[in-house]
Amino acid sequence: MNLIRTRQKQNRQCKNFGFFSETMSRQPFTTRLCDMSEWRDVMFEPPSMLNDLVKEDNQEGPLREICILPFPLNDVILQGETKELCLYEKRFHDLFEKSMRDHGGVIAMGLLDPPASILQTMPLCEIESYRKMEGDTGFGTSYSILATIRVVGRSSLLCIEDNGENEFMTGWCTEVSDDANSVDGKTSGGRDIIQLGNDLADRLESVFESIIRLENELDQMEDYDDEYDIEPSDVTIKRMILEAEIEDEDDDEEEEDDDDEDGSLRLIFQRTLRHAKASDTQGYKISSSSATTTPGNAVRPIQELTALSWAYFSNDLWSSETLHFRLKALEVDELCERMKVALVMMMEHRSKLKETLKKSRGSN
Repeated sequence: MNLIRTRQKQNRQCKNFGFFSETMSRQPFTTRLCDMSEWRDVMFEPPSMLNDLVKEDNQEGPLREICILPFPLNDVILQGETKELCLYEKRFHDLFEKSMRDHGGVIAMGLLDPPASILQTMPLCEIESYRKMEGDTGFGTSYSILATIRVVGRSSLLCIEDNGENEFMTGWCTEVSDDANSVDGKTSGGRDIIQLGNDLADRLESVFESIIRLENELDQMEDYDDEYDIEPSDVTIKRMILEAEIEDEDDDEEEEDDDDEDGSLRLIFQRTLRHAKASDTQGYKISSSSATTTPGNAVRPIQELTALSWAYFSNDLWSSETLHFRLKALEVDELCERMKVALVMMMEHRSKLKETLKKSRGSN
């Protein structure tokens, strides 16, 4: 895990703002043209001394300035995922205004690793919507900013700027893309990325289906246990809530799955997949035509494989025990390697389900 040292004062920042997680009661302002494209179009002038650091770190792409909003590691979000924030201190108001004014509404999620380090790989987020709430905050400001951010890319942090009197963090970074150094669409081991990615996607789908079957068996056993006043697990309760929300949201789009008893977990995944695909802002050098198509087995394009590689890490599917894998996925810059991380994570989850099911059968 690559870390960059930061000042202790900055390390305390994550404790001084909250996250707004309730549904907004009024229509928020959207950021319209503020997005990754606008940030990429800004002509930044990085300090000349940073050019040597770029070469030393084997960084690719132009250096860009970015505002860094600090978060604890367990708050990490990945491509397509969103987080709602409440910013009530002046330093974060200043950060927000600078991002909107100078950076096209793009900020970086600085993941702090105590006591005084920050992960080098940072999620890049667009400020998707926001609104200001008037009223004393208790922190010397007369309003709070409620904002929704969505991950649309990744960056590699090169250095953190010394902002003098400004207490918020800014830094210089380069964008991170998958398989940037691949030659002719091959992995570092010489395998065709599209072909290998499709093979891994098939394995991921198979493991996911087996997890659904095991979850259904456990649910049936828990229904039986309910007759004896046994409480469902926290993971089951969380999934039941998510299933209820998604069934309302996707009722029109997923009518064909309404009668499918084991379709709810699939609906969660399909929604996550759509968001991951829609939020993909990286460019691709790899052509899907390099893979071999067999009868009855269509080849998934590179964009779909990328979305799949992120969707399987969604917190909506798994418990908080996946944090290690989510952080690993963030840092991996090869598509197939990230899919392998997802496969290991899901196989571990499947093993735990089998063990839980075995114990439940024994107790009954």
